[in-house]
Amino acid sequence: MKGFRNILFDFGNVIIDIDIPRARSALESLLRTDLSRPATEEHLTRCIHQYETGAIDTDAFIDLILKNAKPHVQKEDVIDAWNSMLIGIPAYRFAMLEALKENFTLLMLSNTNSLHLSWILSHLSDIHGVSDFEKRYFHSIYYSHLIGFRKPQAEAFRYVIEDAFITPSNTLFIDDMEENIIAAKRLGFKTRLFHPDEEIAQVLKELGHY
Repeated sequence: MKGFRNILFDFGNVIIDIDIPRARSALESLLRTDLSRPATEEHLTRCIHQYETGAIDTDAFIDLILKNAKPHVQKEDVIDAWNSMLIGIPAYRFAMLEALKENFTLLMLSNTNSLHLSWILSHLSDIHGVSDFEKRYFHSIYYSHLIGFRKPQAEAFRYVIEDAFITPSNTLFIDDMEENIIAAKRLGFKTRLFHPDEEIAQVLKELGHY
């Protein structure tokens, strides 16, 4: 795929490896009710969406989980369970980003939150010695809890378009969620649905983008 000047990345399962089922299992072990129950699933999803759009802060998010948790569960247990989905970023992806940045405007739009971001920044510093991840590898990064919108909301993409002064037709959006790809296509983005068994560095290398 050619004919674009900008690459808009998703974060989880594209740049950073994550394990959502592991976090789901960890959270479920803390709750009084089974996550397979529709009411429990709906409540947790609503809490996560509120947290990811900055509608509630970290303390409020943890309190909402604790209200439905078993008696012995503490704040630290919730944080550990929530962060258990985060695995890390292989070093070779940094080299990929550096190479891409020479030829493209690199952007990121991530559905995320304060707890995950704190873990990631600590991981980058402790494991890779990277303290300037956002500025070193990207021209701009948009975190849902800071911009007030999350994918697949059209407002999230429009925020990026307006803030970064980009044209969707000149931008490749890469994400592992089909609903996000569909939303981006509607706004005119070039898109690439990323699959779990792929490696982003290899895919972009084989496509000749760096």
